Amino acid sequence: MDDHHSYSFNGQLQSGEQGEVFLDEYFARWFILEPASPAEQRQGIDRFFTTRNRKRRFAVEYKTDNVAARTGNAFIETISVDVINKPGWAYTSQAEYLLYYVPGKAVVYMMPMAAIRRCLALWLEHFPHRQIPNNGYNSYGLLVPLGEFERYAEGVFMTNSSPV
Repeated sequence: MDDHHSYSFNGQLQSGEQGEVFLDEYFARWFILEPASPAEQRQGIDRFFTTRNRKRRFAVEYKTDNVAARTGNAFIETISVDVINKPGWAYTSQAEYLLYYVPGKAVVYMMPMAAIRRCLALWLEHFPHRQIPNNGYNSYGLLVPLGEFERYAEGVFMTNSSPV
C-alpha cells in the first residue's frame, strides 16, 4: 500500500482474492484447508489449516501486500476505519497465524499473531505510521521493515512464483 495514492478497496479485494487462491494452492500440499464462515471472517480468520496427520488445527488470516517488495515494509494495520475508530487487524484478528504474502519477492511470512501483538508497542515507537485514504475514511498502520518482520516469523516460505 502506498501512502501517496488513494487505496482502492475493489483493487485490493481483487489482489487479495488472487493471493488467497495462490496461498490455498501453495499450502494445500502440507495442510488440509477449510474456508472460514462469514462470521469467522469478521473475526479476521480466512482459513483453518489442519495438519495432514490431523494432530493440529489452527486459524489463519491471509494478507497479500503488492507494495512491500518495492518499499521493503510490511503494513501492520492499527486502525481500520478512522471515522468510527475501528481497530485494525493487528488488534482484532482472532487468527493464530498471519500469512503475509509479498508476491514481488515471492515470499510468505508465517507470523504468530501473538508475536505481532507483543511487538506492537515497540514497533509503534520505532517505525513510521502511515495513513491510507479510502472512500470517506482512512486506515492507519505501521511500516515495519520486512527484515524486522522476518525476525519474528515462525516460517518464511520462498514460493518461487509470483502470480499476483
